[in-house]
Amino acid sequence: MSKPMSVWLVGVVAGACVLAGGVVSGQEAAGRTGDLPPIASYVAQGTVDTIRIDGVLDEVSWALAPRVGPFRLIRGPQRPPAFPTEAAVTWDATNLYVAFACTDAEPWARHTARDERLWQEEVVEIFLDPDGDGRQYAEIEVSPTNVVVDLMIPAPRTGGGDTRRWNAAGMQTAVTRHAAGWIAEVAIPWASLAESGVTSAPKPGDQWRVGLYRIKRPGGVAKAARIDALVQERGAAAAGRKAEIDAELEALRADDEYAAWSVTHGALGFHDPERFGVVTFVAAGALGPDQRFLAMEWIAGETLAERFTRQEL
Repeated sequence: MSKPMSVWLVGVVAGACVLAGGVVSGQEAAGRTGDLPPIASYVAQGTVDTIRIDGVLDEVSWALAPRVGPFRLIRGPQRPPAFPTEAAVTWDATNLYVAFACTDAEPWARHTARDERLWQEEVVEIFLDPDGDGRQYAEIEVSPTNVVVDLMIPAPRTGGGDTRRWNAAGMQTAVTRHAAGWIAEVAIPWASLAESGVTSAPKPGDQWRVGLYRIKRPGGVAKAARIDALVQERGAAAAGRKAEIDAELEALRADDEYAAWSVTHGALGFHDPERFGVVTFVAAGALGPDQRFLAMEWIAGETLAERFTRQEL
């Protein structure tokens, strides 16, 4: 690959975090969550050029887009993931754009059809809750083979309705693979989010609650097949055998990584809307001059593949 790599900066949002039901400070939000890190925040700057969804990330807009910051494990956020993830967000009048860079020399996937149970394998995930009420939020997943699931969640853990009936109309995704990882690039039309109450692009200064996540399951297809066989066997197993199966399943799943930009409560998984991060939308060029200058280091021309080869992502 010969196209230049965008150098992402770490973005920091000063001020308030929007929670369902009102606005509280970041410090107050952290105080509600025990030992969890503070709710993450991010400034999403508008695009300055046209983004082509190809998984390359060579547009100037990506060069100017800060990284969201490190992903942490939801079950033990003090421990760094074995498979780091980075992401960035930008937007224009038509789409929200999200890019993920995933360290992983051996990503895998078996599902091939849209709306299959991708969350049982390896994915990156985007949760969008525009009004922050924890209801009618969108969930979009992309696998390392560019298979997609898009869901509209009425509320966490309600089990009501067919969440897979919704499609993000016009959404574009692309995945590229490299020696030490993979990249997912996603464009989500604002018009596709009508069921979440969105009628147009946000205005500068608007804030949304957003979750960015990744699931990594080491061991590949062979381990996944063993897990499937054990789960099927468990359905008809006697009590003693069930206990043995449960112990083996726990051991097989012990190194699975559930990583989040804004860490959720481990017991709740990713569907923890009060722990979604806060994204503030700003116009193109709204970041400070120092940030813009540093971001333009992408002109140095280092490719993403070269960075992956050095395992810096």
